[in-house]
Amino acid sequence: MKPVVACPGCGGRSLRPFSFTVDAERGRDMHFAQTRCRDCDLVFSNPVAERDELDRFYQSTYYEDLEREYNPARPDLEEVIRARGRGEANGLRTSVLPYVTSGTFFEIGAGFGGLLDGARQLGFEVAGIEPSEEAARFGREVMGLDGLRHGLFDPREWPAEFCDVIYSFMVIEHVSDLHEFAGGIHKLLKPGGLAVIGTENHHNVWVMVRRVRSWLKGRRLPEFQTASHHTFYFSGLSLRRLLERHGLDIVRCLVYTPSLAEKRPHYHFRAWYSKLAFYAMHYADVWTGRGGRVLVWCRKPSDGMASTAVRGAAPGRQPV
Repeated sequence: MKPVVACPGCGGRSLRPFSFTVDAERGRDMHFAQTRCRDCDLVFSNPVAERDELDRFYQSTYYEDLEREYNPARPDLEEVIRARGRGEANGLRTSVLPYVTSGTFFEIGAGFGGLLDGARQLGFEVAGIEPSEEAARFGREVMGLDGLRHGLFDPREWPAEFCDVIYSFMVIEHVSDLHEFAGGIHKLLKPGGLAVIGTENHHNVWVMVRRVRSWLKGRRLPEFQTASHHTFYFSGLSLRRLLERHGLDIVRCLVYTPSLAEKRPHYHFRAWYSKLAFYAMHYADVWTGRGGRVLVWCRKPSDGMASTAVRGAAPGRQPV
């Protein structure tokens, strides 16, 4: 573990503690404390695990342990993924086709290949990268996604400007180097290409309630506010600023809360008042326009068109 003394997103040093899990409640958690940058609103684990430790974790059985629905031992897994692909194709008709209608679709964190299968149904050539060896093999051998590789995203391993669309959902919060990730997206996109990046948003009612609960317990800070292996916790502001810093023009930013149908299976209530609180916080996010997720659409400027951001303006490496 190493301490972080400057914001990994903007290099700022105006930092504020965001969360802290006390020793007795940590268990086997990878991270236990978070810091918020007052300049760009990025929340990050501090101290943070070394890159080698993170890489080993994500290339283990992480995906299979997390995504129980997609257990490779399921006899109907192919049917499940193909059904998901059909659903993803419908979603891409509204999220991608209004901006890009053909070309190469690249996914970072492709899992078993449901989204890539959906993009293929719409006529895209597809490629992607997935850290789970089991999931990547399934995508290639069962789903026929020959362009799906096993490994971590490394832009040096892919040709420059070969993608028309890059899609990454719930991945950027796991990475060890934000500028390598965002800069890699810029490198791989063709001029005029589209990137869609989705992650968690820390401006939501659930975080506010946990903060109040911690004060009632006499603690200055709430416990770690996302999965303990996550390195970053974004907001719409911090994600937009990171992408703009790497020469990408923001097209749209959507903050939202997942539907009840998506949330409900993950919760088991011990009492009626717990269920009431769950629904109250869900609808508070809906009515206030907050929510636990943020999705940003951005484009690489076409040749001859200046970006609204300063290309290559990533801060120098800060001591950590």
